[in-house]
Amino acid sequence: MLRFITMRMLHFFLIIAVLLSFSLFSGCAAKNPSFVHTQTVPDLQYKAALEWTDPSNFDVPAPGTEAEAAMLEAVQELFRDYTPETLEAKVTEVYAERVYFRDAFKQKGSAEEIKEYLLAGLAPLNDAEFEFRRVARAGDEFYLDWVMRLDFKKTPPGTWEESMGMTHMRFNSEGQVIFHQDYWDPTDIVYKRIPIAKQLINYVKGKM
Repeated sequence: MLRFITMRMLHFFLIIAVLLSFSLFSGCAAKNPSFVHTQTVPDLQYKAALEWTDPSNFDVPAPGTEAEAAMLEAVQELFRDYTPETLEAKVTEVYAERVYFRDAFKQKGSAEEIKEYLLAGLAPLNDAEFEFRRVARAGDEFYLDWVMRLDFKKTPPGTWEESMGMTHMRFNSEGQVIFHQDYWDPTDIVYKRIPIAKQLINYVKGKM
């Protein structure tokens, strides 16, 4: 019982430390009190997005067609060739002008916002790449299973770090993404780079 309580306390302090660390690290708390972002809470914006992006509102390419293959290839090519040049040229083609986009850190509502966000995310990296392992379709809902590899500038060149995740996507009648919801745990690859959080994460994992 004592061990259970201790572990719950550790998890609580871990969450607080991560939030405080991000606040100190980026100064966001002073500039934007609402900087805390949730990735998987089904909030009002998420529920509203599910309604307006409902596939029944659009003419989505049929399974097995050339149009479907081209639509999915456009998405995968954007992330496979994850460079500033590709992002500049293709994000606004792959994503619709109006879109619901939410990953582990941010929520965006337009292709232009997504482009700026993804370009900014390259700043601390030497390189980045994505491998799509499988794509599943359920009705007109699409699920992309991927592995992300990042080479951070603060580590020796070629020190790749890997993390796996999955993205739920919906498309409009033009084959552009209108709904992008990531399911990805940033703990190992990102949060551990924050000194306080790294120590607590390692401690908690060692006690599990």
